[in-house]
Amino acid sequence: MNYRIILVHDFGKTYRDMEKLEENLFSMGYIVENLNFPLTFADLQSSKEILLQKIHNLKESGFTERDEIVLIGFGFGGILIRECLRNKEFLQNIDTLLLLSSPWNNCTLHRRLKRIFPFLNFFFKPLRAFSKETIPLPRKLKVGLIIGTEYYNLFGHFLGEYNDGYVTKKDCLIAGAQDIIYLPICHREIHKKIGTAKYISNFISKGKFRVH
Repeated sequence: MNYRIILVHDFGKTYRDMEKLEENLFSMGYIVENLNFPLTFADLQSSKEILLQKIHNLKESGFTERDEIVLIGFGFGGILIRECLRNKEFLQNIDTLLLLSSPWNNCTLHRRLKRIFPFLNFFFKPLRAFSKETIPLPRKLKVGLIIGTEYYNLFGHFLGEYNDGYVTKKDCLIAGAQDIIYLPICHREIHKKIGTAKYISNFISKGKFRVH
């Protein structure tokens, strides 16, 4: 099987950080594309269109039955993927979805900050996606969740147990996920570790993170 991995994440310094995950996966023999999107201030629609077109072009470029597309969403990149999955063609073209500390459900930190800053979504437009209902995932889509549980910042102190400084365990859970692994790593480090890349490789090839 030939796997085409696409990393989906926020624009900015995260891109440089994600290069480490890209390098680790590349060293394991995978073809990896590192895509970043403006997921902080700009409306989500433009990023959705770019990702939708990217997957369409990829499938039209001579893919065979032995080729699979693997999407890896980090942080809010997972929300961008979630919104793209509402598109039937996009959904049909994705074989495996891996999420790294991605708040698939309504984010606890977002809810609490919005009580203090009611106009938060006006300035940070992608956060409006949290008001939309999540979508049921089809059985054919292989979904794996990697969730950090170690926080390092001020936010982590009031998010309760099992958070990585930005998202909680509950924020990241998805009904129907094939496998879930919890790592004692904070949000800003989870994608840099060689161990994370190894777990990703296990899931892609074996359908589970821990392989004995």
